[in-house]
Amino acid sequence: MANYEIVNKDKVRADSYILGFLVIFYLVFLLVFKIEAIFNFIAYPLVALLIQGFLKIISGLNKRNRERGNNFTQILLGTIYIIFSSWFLRYLISFPNITLQTLINLIAFPMIIVGIAGIIKSIIIKIYSLKYRIINTIIGIITIAICIMAFAAPLIFPESFFLFHIIVFLIILILNVLGRAALYLSEFGLSLVSFRNFKIFFYIISDYLLQVDSNGNLILDKIK
Repeated sequence: MANYEIVNKDKVRADSYILGFLVIFYLVFLLVFKIEAIFNFIAYPLVALLIQGFLKIISGLNKRNRERGNNFTQILLGTIYIIFSSWFLRYLISFPNITLQTLINLIAFPMIIVGIAGIIKSIIIKIYSLKYRIINTIIGIITIAICIMAFAAPLIFPESFFLFHIIVFLIILILNVLGRAALYLSEFGLSLVSFRNFKIFFYIISDYLLQVDSNGNLILDKIK
């Protein structure tokens, strides 16, 4: 197998910077938006549980998994996760002190971290394609600008613009996912045009290790 750096020092350094920015920005977030900063300890885990529920259902419906008993368990657990998290989230946002702007701020906080992460990774990690590093830097700057506008929304837009903010966040999230996919795949000389390569991107960001053998073939290993 060809020499392949399993732990890239630039990636570790970038993650350290991102973690530092996350802590600093959260402290600022706590000082400026006290309700949101406290509320996110409950809201974010529930959103993660909701996403996990959908992932479990998708896993249970996967035809490649022949253990039908396990499939049923995955679907059942996924359904329970979705019902529980959805009900609890609906209950939480019904509180009188939770306004539409509160929800906008809760969405903008992780989004601005995503934008910062894109910029840091593009600047520090040199093994990625220069073209996609530039693209991700631009996307990151746009993401941060949009999030800052969202935080300042009460001074710019009326509350009726809530749906507008959600649509903009969704668009910028899609751009970040596509940009990051192209960035990560460029390390292996892969293009985002192929749907198969897009699936490889999800392996890269999960607990899988992508390596290159002596013939230049990609080998996907499960990290244990």
